[in-house]
Amino acid sequence: MLKISNFHFLERYLLYVDMQNMKHILGAILLLFHWQANALTYIDAVFNPKIKTVQFFPKGADMAMPIIDMNANDVLELHFDDLSNTPKSYYYTVIQCQADWTPTSMNQMEYIDGFMEGNITDYDYSNGTIVPYVHYKLEFPNNDMQINRSGNYVLLVYESNKENPIFVRRFMLAESNVVIDANVAYTRSLSNRDKLQEVIFKVNYKGLNINNPQTEIQATVLQNYRWDNAKTKIRPQFIGLNELNFDFNGVLTFPSVGREFRFFDVRSLRFRGQNVRAFDIRDDENNVYLLYDRPTPQNKYQMVRDLNGQFYIENLDNPYYNTGADYANVHFNFDFGGKLDVGNFYVLGAFNNWTCNDDSKMYYDVLDKSYALNLLLKQGMYNYTYVYKNEQTNTTDTYITEGYYPETENDYTILLYYTPFGERFDRLIAVKHINSIINRL
Repeated sequence: MLKISNFHFLERYLLYVDMQNMKHILGAILLLFHWQANALTYIDAVFNPKIKTVQFFPKGADMAMPIIDMNANDVLELHFDDLSNTPKSYYYTVIQCQADWTPTSMNQMEYIDGFMEGNITDYDYSNGTIVPYVHYKLEFPNNDMQINRSGNYVLLVYESNKENPIFVRRFMLAESNVVIDANVAYTRSLSNRDKLQEVIFKVNYKGLNINNPQTEIQATVLQNYRWDNAKTKIRPQFIGLNELNFDFNGVLTFPSVGREFRFFDVRSLRFRGQNVRAFDIRDDENNVYLLYDRPTPQNKYQMVRDLNGQFYIENLDNPYYNTGADYANVHFNFDFGGKLDVGNFYVLGAFNNWTCNDDSKMYYDVLDKSYALNLLLKQGMYNYTYVYKNEQTNTTDTYITEGYYPETENDYTILLYYTPFGERFDRLIAVKHINSIINRL
């Protein structure tokens, strides 16, 4: 478990890194203190600035949520790059969590079959890239470590001490004990009908002995696999014979932001992909300049196929994209029509875990009269969005950048947890994926 026992740990940790990474390390330390002080809630996070492009997904589905079925032989794939370009001995372990991503009281030996930690031995050097790196890969579960209970888990990857991870990734193991019937509907609130989409669903739990659904059952609902705006700890609204009804009025609503996600294509550095206006390829770095973005005009919705905020890695000029895809400084520009007096804009997507921080924060370019940001990203196809954050109230808004369209296509995921009386962890007994167009009421 992540914890800080005394300040000797802090001293050793600071001596371990060079001064140029100090800002990132201090941020990680503050986050670790936050975790200890507030019942430790795990999030997806990277603590080492040399670690890039962390992906964790079911094998063969690199844009899907990291969820696998307990009763199948499915495995998850972990991929990440180390831009220090020096092979290291990286290790991993697994921590069981409750539905709210706080650790359970279970001992690792109770939910892990095999070793309590493992070594990541599958790695390879980048090939033909201007930016050198070492690519690491892990398949999980594996012969060394398996999980024997459903629920939420985090994968901690570290170099020498699991209390000092280089990154954390959440994943889930699911049972298939109940049936969920779900749809996406227009919200019943007339004032929000053009802004929100509402998820409604029913659960048929015939054959599963649930004594008190109001206390033993809870649901989590996510839009486009995002945890930053997930609806959690949702209890059944109505209880019938072998049926739980989650048809709320205005509770499971999500903003229908934008006509679709903004995107760019950097699968090749030899020709310009979609929404790329220029390249600057040098001996020691690649620079990609995107088209200037503006607030989405409030006109009629038009369907455009997107990745619903996700990204995937690919190099059209090299079939071995895990090690053959290069890194480039991607230059974003957002022309809002002037400088804001209060607040800032951020660039968010699955590639940065939808996190508003210093790495995703834009700055105002006086010469271009637009907001700008440079991000080091691996070649591929990316979805992203612009978010305004009021730094005084700590609130975010996407309406002024992307607008609202009730027809916008979004994916939704329902996670159903079951905690029988006396049990020490939340079982994940069902997962349901739906789409706002395919499953529209």
